[in-house]
Amino acid sequence: MRRPAAVERAFQLARSGQCRSVAEIIRKLPEEDRQAVELHLATPAARRELILICSDAWLAAR
Repeated sequence: MRRPAAVERAFQLARSGQCRSVAEIIRKLPEEDRQAVELHLATPAARRELILICSDAWLAAR
């Protein structure tokens, strides 16, 4: 049950406006969550969604 929590945490970080990129989000995650998030982001649609959320939140926070 670790994977959904890890992926949700990545999306929370994206929505927070604290991270400018997917790479930065992954760096902020605990090491044990990174692999689960990377696996989830292996699909282009999932990665694109996270990029868009992150970008919008980053711009809104500025």
